[in-house]
Amino acid sequence: MMRHLLSCLLFVAAWTSAVCAGERITSFTSDATINPDGTVEVREIIVWSFEDLGPRRGLLRDFPTRYTDRKGLTVNVGFDVLAVKRDGRDEPFALENISNGRRIKIGDKNVFLDEGEHRYGITYKTTRQLGFFATYDELYWNVTGNAWDIPIQKAIAIVRLPPGARIIQSAGYTGLSGSDGRNFKTVEAQGATFRAETTRGLAASEGFTIAVGFTKGIVTPPNGAEIATNYAMDNAGLFTLLAGLLGILGYYSWAWNRVGRDPPKGTIIPLFAPPPALGPAGARFIWRQKFDDKTFAAAMVGLAVKGRARIFDSGGDHAVEKLHSSGPSLTQAEALLYGAMPSGKVALQQANHARVGAMRSALETALDKEFDGVAFLRNLKWSVWGIILSILALILAAVLMPGGEGILGLFAATWTSGWWIGILALLWSVAKGFAQSGAFNKIASTAKGIFAIPFIIAGTAGPIFMLMGAQSLQVTAIFVGGIVFAMINAVFFALMKAPTINGRKLMDQIE
Repeated sequence: MMRHLLSCLLFVAAWTSAVCAGERITSFTSDATINPDGTVEVREIIVWSFEDLGPRRGLLRDFPTRYTDRKGLTVNVGFDVLAVKRDGRDEPFALENISNGRRIKIGDKNVFLDEGEHRYGITYKTTRQLGFFATYDELYWNVTGNAWDIPIQKAIAIVRLPPGARIIQSAGYTGLSGSDGRNFKTVEAQGATFRAETTRGLAASEGFTIAVGFTKGIVTPPNGAEIATNYAMDNAGLFTLLAGLLGILGYYSWAWNRVGRDPPKGTIIPLFAPPPALGPAGARFIWRQKFDDKTFAAAMVGLAVKGRARIFDSGGDHAVEKLHSSGPSLTQAEALLYGAMPSGKVALQQANHARVGAMRSALETALDKEFDGVAFLRNLKWSVWGIILSILALILAAVLMPGGEGILGLFAATWTSGWWIGILALLWSVAKGFAQSGAFNKIASTAKGIFAIPFIIAGTAGPIFMLMGAQSLQVTAIFVGGIVFAMINAVFFALMKAPTINGRKLMDQIE
């Protein structure tokens, strides 16, 4: 009882405040005629009154024209303004887009209205407003809309059925969007005419909705082809996203089959020496088809074996020293690494990253020059085209989604991908630190791991909360689609690398 009393007091307070502000709709009448072709022609009479509010040019009327069905797909209804009048005379108006539909801006920017009451008449035609069920057809109609920021003292709904139709059932609701208030009375609900009116005023953001079921078969429903076409047009962004994902998979499958397939493996037989002039670093580089830490380590061991370097190991901390001596000939890559080594003893630590980095860079450059494109092909141009096509498809899908929702999803996917790239790089650094010996490396890696925890939580919880709060299939689809695009490109970037025929022969010998 106290709850209902409090609700009434709050409503009265809100109503009194709005009325005292000097602006209200004293009467709102919606007269809707259902045509046999399924269109609905509506004539609204809005009596608007204002006092002590300063100059006013006219009225704004918002119409929701985009809805979401039970499957989460978008439905766009047709909306065409036929006439607008004020106090019985034609009134200028302009249409503009809003987040979920269209807005009519009524009035002349150079003409200010006199205070008091003004009677507006708006006539428009709309499509795709009817529901077609097994035993009846229905008009579910938001009479006033819920976008008004001023009170409506009284709302009246009239529905006129097409010839031959009779009312089967009816219902109505008042209040905020989604509420099931029953503050209305049905004046007439028989034959071909339905009429209902509110029994209390509507506060700001409250509305009046009716549902009128009538004889099935009078109105011609859309056929399967029309329904499919409408869905495709209303959800062009979703279908573009799906087509883009299928298209990029098709492109990569074709490209991989053309240039990414490895040549057939040869017969593996025991060999007692590596391929001539290859060296341990070259063998590692060809086998992995990339440069890594073990490639550098193998090269340093190779120099030591050939008497050109000395390796020091002190409790897992390593250092190298360049030796000026002769020995077996060096491979091309080993020679460039040897030339890049500074004189004296160099500890392989972060403090010496400049000198060690120069050594690594010299070796990697030499191996790339010697084997990349000869022993194996990266096929980067094919991956670049895949990335470009993926980005274009994702952007096009986002742009085609209504209300900027696709752009929001695109931003979320881009932000999340960048965030997780940073997290994975940090975790990779942590793993490398733990793999190294020495107490300092393990302590530093533990600190990095602890530092990464809040970022991991944010990177996981952020997208989850965003998707839960989005309440839009469009945002979720673009977000998930962006992640899937990134995964497809990452997988095929690795798969597109392939050894040449000669490279495959070298790999057989290495194996």
